[in-house]
Amino acid sequence: MAGDWASYFCNVNDVLASVFLNLELRASVPDKDRPNLLWVWVEMKSPREDGLSSKSEFEMLCAIDDMLAETLAEKFDAVFCGRITTDGRREFYYYAAHSERLQIVVENAMSRFRGYEFDCGWKVDLEWRQYLDVLYPSHEDLQRIGNRKVLDILEREHDPLKTPRDVSHWIYFRTEEDRDGFRAAVLPLEYRIESESHDGDSDFPFGLCIVRFQSVKPSEIDSAVIDLIRLAAKHSGDYDGWETQVISSE
Repeated sequence: MAGDWASYFCNVNDVLASVFLNLELRASVPDKDRPNLLWVWVEMKSPREDGLSSKSEFEMLCAIDDMLAETLAEKFDAVFCGRITTDGRREFYYYAAHSERLQIVVENAMSRFRGYEFDCGWKVDLEWRQYLDVLYPSHEDLQRIGNRKVLDILEREHDPLKTPRDVSHWIYFRTEEDRDGFRAAVLPLEYRIESESHDGDSDFPFGLCIVRFQSVKPSEIDSAVIDLIRLAAKHSGDYDGWETQVISSE
């Protein structure tokens, strides 16, 4: 599947949800050639107790996903932008050039999956608000996605993520005073200052690299990074990511 696909957990209407979307579309939306939002909601047969999908239904849901994407692309020049799994159903969303006979087209596609109840519909969404406001992650969720990508790289290098180590973080500020305020606030959190930088051509010219010895388990990294994002925001700063060394099990 082409694109930069990612998933994250959140609450939709106060219910746990898993969102899967193509982040790559963000750079080109809204697509004026595809002003119509199409959706197909499929009721799962064996959801987990929390309303998300179960392993036993994985292959069937993938087959439905592939069939709908292929069919709607062919019939409506539709682009699959993402899906939400929540409350015992999977919601598929597409943007398309037109929407005529959507019900019939979806009925024909879903006829191959006996016993699956579904609903479908469409509306004009010129600004792609469903993608931007519902599917697209918040700043913090986007950072969690980025954290997972870094951890995936470590795991591909046979790092079991069990050994604590130094983790470096970069933050940039509009003024030197903002950077000084952040530095004073972050030092009590057991970070040490690695380096400072200055780039006069940047909107955030005053850089700071901080380091802390810590766990790289996903929950620990997420907690540390989100705390830094929020602390940076209090000082008009922009958090710019982290890195660490590989500690291989081999």
